[in-house]
Amino acid sequence: MQFGPELHTPVSHRAAGVVILNAAGDLLMVRENGVPGQRQKAGLWHIPSGTVEDGENPQDTAVREAWEEAGVRVRLLKFLAAYLGHFPDGVPVLRHAWLAEALPDSIFRPALPDEVTEVRFVPKTEFDALYDARLIRMHHTKLFYEDALRERGR
Repeated sequence: MQFGPELHTPVSHRAAGVVILNAAGDLLMVRENGVPGQRQKAGLWHIPSGTVEDGENPQDTAVREAWEEAGVRVRLLKFLAAYLGHFPDGVPVLRHAWLAEALPDSIFRPALPDEVTEVRFVPKTEFDALYDARLIRMHHTKLFYEDALRERGR
């Protein structure tokens, strides 16, 4: 039985994003600028994603973040996964991601250029090199990418 409170992990932070692959299986990624208070993120790469705001559901967050960070209007195709992790200070965060496709009116440049310096498709070999160099912001990015590749049958 899974009843008692000792089996519950409270999570106050949630995030959501999209995984967009091109025909070659390259991953759409954004490179952080490192806004004030978050300079440690400067130069790091991740999928378009961000914090689920109060009153927002994760799907809406994923769509919003794709536009804000990458200038991409998306259609969510399939829920990929949710992974529980934590921030460097130990606070738990639940991250959700959807496989998505870019719609024709996408501009592929950030709507919030103060946050993101670059938006582009990254080939798997380059992704692996960025990951090995610790330039991918979150391990969950790698997990979501692998989930999407499996979903696409690659």
